[in-house]
Amino acid sequence: MIIPCYNESETIYEFYRRMAGVAEKAGDYLFEFIFVNDGSRDDTALRLNELSERDLRVKVVHLARNMGHQIAITAGMDFAGGDMVVIIDADLQDPPEEIPRMLEKMEQGFDLVHAQRTRRDGESGFKLATAWLFYKLMRRLSTRDIVENCGDFRAFNEKVLKVVRKFRERHRFMRGIFAIIGFRQCIIQYDRDRRYAGSTNYPFHKMLSLAINAILSFSSSPIRFITWTSFTLWAVSLIYLVKALLDHFVFQVTVPGWTSIIILMTFYNGIILFSIGIIGSYVGRTFEQAQGRPLYWVGDTRNIDREGNE
Repeated sequence: MIIPCYNESETIYEFYRRMAGVAEKAGDYLFEFIFVNDGSRDDTALRLNELSERDLRVKVVHLARNMGHQIAITAGMDFAGGDMVVIIDADLQDPPEEIPRMLEKMEQGFDLVHAQRTRRDGESGFKLATAWLFYKLMRRLSTRDIVENCGDFRAFNEKVLKVVRKFRERHRFMRGIFAIIGFRQCIIQYDRDRRYAGSTNYPFHKMLSLAINAILSFSSSPIRFITWTSFTLWAVSLIYLVKALLDHFVFQVTVPGWTSIIILMTFYNGIILFSIGIIGSYVGRTFEQAQGRPLYWVGDTRNIDREGNE
């Protein structure tokens, strides 16, 4: 079990209780719980350390600073050593009781099981609308289908784990990575619950950042958009040039033209700056990836007896 945590002190004990209950009813499966503390600022670290002293199955990786949800998942995968791996958040919106269904699907021969939300309790209309728009946009822009209404709650086997570990890009979108690797995949559906306690640690700006990572990491459509936009604007300017020539030489209409020039200059300059911004985003990501810096660094561990592949 890989459990990324950020400021989840109010949910940790209840999550552990429910997760331990699932493990007790799981028959011959042997569980380990890898909690990745993503630089939490509350008492999450203390509570995780306490759990690790009570239960040797609880393994804790304390990242030295907050690196983000997707990097925390990556750190957990680097330290995972099971035959089957499940990623689940600690906020209890994704119920641990669904895990046996995932394991059953994997026993049937599937390598990767996605958990798709059929209902999302406690989420605002704005968040639901933006999520719907995001998945529609990704289906339009990306060459690979990303499972709609599917977060990071999923299960996979050791073969998939070894492949996904090799993806080391800094700006990560794990849902996209799992979508493109192939293998035998399936989907189970479930109703997502409200947060057990506290407030969301994924506000709008983080969701927007994740969406930008998804689009720029898995699609070159923005670049193609710039190309086609430039052709369209060139055609418009050509038409305007023909009109200006006809007005001057054929119809002999004297037009001051100041307003038209200002409007066109403002419009075209805006398009140019927008295009440079998109291209700059790709170039900036290339620069950061070329630096070769580690995705994360570990401050401390509990019950970990092997080195992570940082």
